[in-house]
Amino acid sequence: MELDKDLNMSFAGCGFMAVYYFGVYCCFLERANNFIDRAAKISGASSGALTSAMIVCRMSPAKCCEHLMEIAKEARKGTLGPARPSFNLLKIVRELLNRDLPENSHLLASGRLHVSVTRVSDRRNVLISEFESKQDLIQALVCSCFFPLFCGVIPPSYQGVRYVDGALSDNLPYSELKNTITISAFSGESDICPRDGPVYFQEVYHNNVSIYVNYDNVFCVASGFFPPEPEIMAEICQNGYRDTLCFLLKNNLIKYSLSAVTLTDMSPTDYEEIKQQTKNTSKRMETQRPLNKQHWPFDDKTVCLLSEPMKKVFCKASEEFRRQFFVVRLVSFILLPCTLPLEAAYVTAQRLGNWISEWLLKLLHWFWEFPHRLCKRTDSKREKAL
Repeated sequence: MELDKDLNMSFAGCGFMAVYYFGVYCCFLERANNFIDRAAKISGASSGALTSAMIVCRMSPAKCCEHLMEIAKEARKGTLGPARPSFNLLKIVRELLNRDLPENSHLLASGRLHVSVTRVSDRRNVLISEFESKQDLIQALVCSCFFPLFCGVIPPSYQGVRYVDGALSDNLPYSELKNTITISAFSGESDICPRDGPVYFQEVYHNNVSIYVNYDNVFCVASGFFPPEPEIMAEICQNGYRDTLCFLLKNNLIKYSLSAVTLTDMSPTDYEEIKQQTKNTSKRMETQRPLNKQHWPFDDKTVCLLSEPMKKVFCKASEEFRRQFFVVRLVSFILLPCTLPLEAAYVTAQRLGNWISEWLLKLLHWFWEFPHRLCKRTDSKREKAL
């Protein structure tokens, strides 16, 4: 990797496992902020595209985590979780982006953010990097997040063309370039990725992403569609921070420094040694920066590397998760045969109504524009005749 030149950053799509990327983002901000400033292209597919957009717009990692925790909270409702008919992932994503993306986000993203999408007509990959407005940017991100069947049946459109999840054609854009830092939440051969699973059967490539076939990745795939408990998500987030720190140390890009603890002249050649040193330093940080355990439901070592705002987000999510009593879940499971058909019928009628209203609006717009197009065509013919 040629790190002395302009850098590129590429995030693979991974669903709810994107919480790993917020740990990566937090580490870059705190330890190597210049890398984000030097990144000429920040690209991604699906949840990786959302992360890239948040980085380009300089949203705080805590705000990113807050977004994901809100989506995960909605996904956990009901017995079927995100598989229930009333769960509308794209609607929630659109509302959150409308609420928190800056109004000049399209200006910040144009030319620098590259959103990977898959064109429905020929199933080819397209990278969108120019955006005319904030809504234009949000629509491109929504297209990149549309996973068929999980998000619906009718794909969204961008500038009149229908697209689906970019992970289905190119899950790691620009990964072939030498100066691209590839980041994945699945253990494999990406530059920044989990490396805790030593036992694997083989390595596979899924649309440019290296993935080891091991038990950890099976859990990651399941967690990508069905979000785990907040405690586990907090640990995944810290793993992203730790793996990024190991990457920076391994490439001799920073000196080992965490708060008051500083280790110098450490060899960056051995990943396992670096990881062990990171764990040792984390234990020291637990004693130097103890949390208020009265209000914190996690073990200190689970989140000791994360910033205080991020810890508060996970703490709030954990408290809300624990309020969902077992009795309520049991009753909802018993009533599932009665409630599921009614919910499916209601959601189907609602989405059909939205589709019909959208189609009628387009039809009325076409009739409204028809006389103007006819007049222009007539004028052009007269000019040619003259």
